[in-house]
Amino acid sequence: MSTWAALLSVAMVGTERQVPVVPGLDGAIGDLLAELAVLGDPPAQWVLQMAAVLATCAQAGVQGTAWPGPVPAAAAREVLTTVDHTSLIVLLAWTLRDGPQRLQHLVFRSLASQGCRLPIDLLPLALEQGRRSVALRESLQPVLGERGVWLAGQNPAWNYAFGVAAAAAEEVCWTEGSLAQRRALLREERRRNPSAARERLTRLLGDLPGRERAELIGELATGLSMDDEALLDSLRKDRSREVKQVTLGLLLRLPDCAHVQRAQQRMQALLWQERGLLRKHWRLDAPSAVADEWKADGIEATRPTHDVLGERAWWLFQLARQVPLAWWDRYTGMNPGDLVKWAAASDWADALLRAWREVLAVEPEVAWCEALLDHSPKTPFADHDMTLLACLPLARRERYWEKQLKDGGRSRLRVLVHQLLQACPAGECLSASLSLAIVSAVAEAVGQHADFSNDYALRAALPELCCVLQGAALGQMLAVSDEAAGKPALPELWHTVRQIIATRQALNC
Repeated sequence: MSTWAALLSVAMVGTERQVPVVPGLDGAIGDLLAELAVLGDPPAQWVLQMAAVLATCAQAGVQGTAWPGPVPAAAAREVLTTVDHTSLIVLLAWTLRDGPQRLQHLVFRSLASQGCRLPIDLLPLALEQGRRSVALRESLQPVLGERGVWLAGQNPAWNYAFGVAAAAAEEVCWTEGSLAQRRALLREERRRNPSAARERLTRLLGDLPGRERAELIGELATGLSMDDEALLDSLRKDRSREVKQVTLGLLLRLPDCAHVQRAQQRMQALLWQERGLLRKHWRLDAPSAVADEWKADGIEATRPTHDVLGERAWWLFQLARQVPLAWWDRYTGMNPGDLVKWAAASDWADALLRAWREVLAVEPEVAWCEALLDHSPKTPFADHDMTLLACLPLARRERYWEKQLKDGGRSRLRVLVHQLLQACPAGECLSASLSLAIVSAVAEAVGQHADFSNDYALRAALPELCCVLQGAALGQMLAVSDEAAGKPALPELWHTVRQIIATRQALNC
């Protein structure tokens, strides 16, 4: 600090109020500082020059601490090729540093599909992005290469990516590999030998944190059968909410299991038919109390204070979300559309529709998703509808957006963009026709410069939107950005848009 003291006081008050003084240093550095003093440069420039000399010398003189332990073993030999084109490396660096997370997903998946890995210099940045975002890790892992896996093992903050060499033996991969490696191994073994994979998972579950337990349990969906019932039934009482949710979703796919059979019997007791003038009508009543044996199946008697449902509706909701949707079709004889309209007209609409949406989140069925989207009494395209749309195949999902764009006109563009970004998983792109229609709407909005400049929500969504557009639409969006770039407003936005498009075109992703 004493070396800097002579300059700090001048920098604080300014050279007009205090005359700079050369720091008192001996040797070559002191001689250099003295030479700067006699050059006759303005005082402010002189101070900055001396500061530059001191800062450079301080960096050159830094000494690292001695490594306390043994030198780590070298990384395994790389089996993937690396990106070595300079312009592409620059784009990848920008993507990892400043690009949207959707673009990072696209880049990682594109590199993996081409059998490539990230350049070595970008590995610390990529691993840090994975530390910050759990959602990125699955797509990042395949492009780290052996050096990236090795590097992850040197920093506890990057342990999520630390695994074993790609050629490691199966048992080594299971005991020492990363979560992604264990998931892949378990998935493959479930295809070959479901029983052995289940036993392997059972031995490990007690040693894992909740999130990892949930992710590995989800792999039981491959080759799921009644043989898995005992394990799943034991997991219903797991302390982790994530594990319970995954377990319920798997049990719903086993309609003959004891848990689902009990749930169906409870729901059946609440349903009856009432004769009308022309035909019978189904009626439903919510439970008036919670039976003691229900608690073992996760039915909570006490309604959360923040929940909007009433007490009886809360009990009905919990019962209904444990029943497979196919049971409603079979038992009542109604199709999903008629069931949604029937539920919406009942006294327990909120409880039933909410329960069905929760079941769809873990057991998607196209007919039920469309029935709730088409016949739900709620405001169209509310937040929960985004979850339903995400469960639909892309082609069937897009018909809702095309209709909205047509009916709502360009004025609803901001709402539409928000909706499709919420409903499109990372890495997924829209169809060419919808992409072109949306870019056309964006071009019209940009043409109305004042309105677009004031539409913060649309401007903020534009970079992510560029990550879901297809082929020809990217070229059109580039033309829109080129035209807008000639205007003084929003230069950072249009720079980001062009960087995203350049990256996607370079990687063909």
